[in-house]
Amino acid sequence: MPARSLLLHLSLATLCLLALAVASAASVPAQLTAPLSVDWVFSMDPDPTNTTTPALQGDRVYLTHLGVVRCLDARTGAEKWNFSPDEAASVITSPVPWENLVIVGATDACLYGLDAADGHKVWERTCAGPISPDPVILNDLLMIGAEKMVYAIQPSTGQATWICSLTSTAKHGPVTDGSMLYFLCEDSSVQCVDATAGRYRWRSQFTSGPRTFDPIVARRRVILASGNLIHGIARSSSIAWTREMPSGVRARPTLADDILFVPAVDGQIYTLYPRSGGLRHDVALKVEDPVSAPPLVTNTVVAAGTAAGLLYLLDRDSGRVQWVYRCIAPEQSPDETAEFGIYAPLIGGDGTLYCLTGTGDFYRFSASAPDLTGPGFSQLKPEQGAALPGGDPVDITVAVTDAGTGVEPSSVEATLDGVPVKVTFDPVSGLASLSLVTPPDGPHIVRVTAKDYRGNAHSTEWSFLTDATLQPPPEERAATAADRTRAGGGRGGGRGGGRGGRRGR
Repeated sequence: MPARSLLLHLSLATLCLLALAVASAASVPAQLTAPLSVDWVFSMDPDPTNTTTPALQGDRVYLTHLGVVRCLDARTGAEKWNFSPDEAASVITSPVPWENLVIVGATDACLYGLDAADGHKVWERTCAGPISPDPVILNDLLMIGAEKMVYAIQPSTGQATWICSLTSTAKHGPVTDGSMLYFLCEDSSVQCVDATAGRYRWRSQFTSGPRTFDPIVARRRVILASGNLIHGIARSSSIAWTREMPSGVRARPTLADDILFVPAVDGQIYTLYPRSGGLRHDVALKVEDPVSAPPLVTNTVVAAGTAAGLLYLLDRDSGRVQWVYRCIAPEQSPDETAEFGIYAPLIGGDGTLYCLTGTGDFYRFSASAPDLTGPGFSQLKPEQGAALPGGDPVDITVAVTDAGTGVEPSSVEATLDGVPVKVTFDPVSGLASLSLVTPPDGPHIVRVTAKDYRGNAHSTEWSFLTDATLQPPPEERAATAADRTRAGGGRGGGRGGGRGGRRGR
């Protein structure tokens, strides 16, 4: 081959490889580097049923919450505008940015095109019924489902290009592979519509579990998670494979690099091959409580939100926890577990991570956000200066919180009267705790130290007294006597006792 032709051939090959690299890079969000720190928090009322996906566009971020779509300044968290149809209707879809518009669907069977600058209504279109989550843009057309109808709409005007019908009401969708639209319908079926011709194609029935999540498309399969089953539906409408998971699926799986990341009730994010449904066993991505939100996956990390309100970054190759942050509502006591967890999908961009909690707090995290102070301490038990009866065990707890990068769990240490003692830290409750079996009479000084993920250290110190001559209050004496009776069996006792309850989060 002549040198010039060879050079041209190599140049074209290089350009193709570069194009593939760019396409691959575009398939995952910008890298996230631990530790992340809080840039800002926008607080709203709780809504644990909200699983809509926020949308990031330039210096704005849009989110739907409690029937209202809001536009926030992505840099500061300040609200620029909000929109709700009227008192009788609620926005129920994720916001869809398109050029200078933001498009949402509502319970009043209307689709709204809003001006992205100030939120005023540019156009409105009435459809057959409430818009199913979530519309998508395909080939410069907005594809939506409403009741049993599918619409292809001009996003600039709201005018329909074509309309076709399903055989059952659309519950989720559409999702698309670029040529077909797929809907999860209320009769436990997946239905397919040709996006180019606007023609109904097929219906596939599946086995429905307690909860079914909106489908995704991968490797010529429509992937559907329901209960503890995951189905891979072929483009011919037949079910190509069904995988029974080791634990129930807790949220919609995420597709990244032709791998399915499946969040589960047992705290594990399982990985599957979408073509065959085969489980991968190369790395364990595991946290301590149920993974309740679709994970965000980059080339290096997996971000996961849990039912206890914890946000994790896991190393994608090793599964090691790089960072964990406890999302605390403003009205929540520092030593209380979160009433609601994280259920909405996590989104990222330009090294930032956005997280909407069930308590209505919308966080932006980044590696560059400042964090100059160490953790804070509160809820000291026993209280400062408390006098306790001697001879009984003493449980010592203190709430440790950090609103910046979060408390680094392994950094929590404690001393009692100057001697290091074993302390445990629970990221879910934020409590550091230690127990003294039989502390000697006299004053005792507790000192607890902790660091955040930036290495900022802080400590607290307090004292209490134990004295064998002190008597506990009458109600405590009665409770202690009852405990001893139960422990010893008492008259006519035994090992059976009453029926105990099972404590859970």
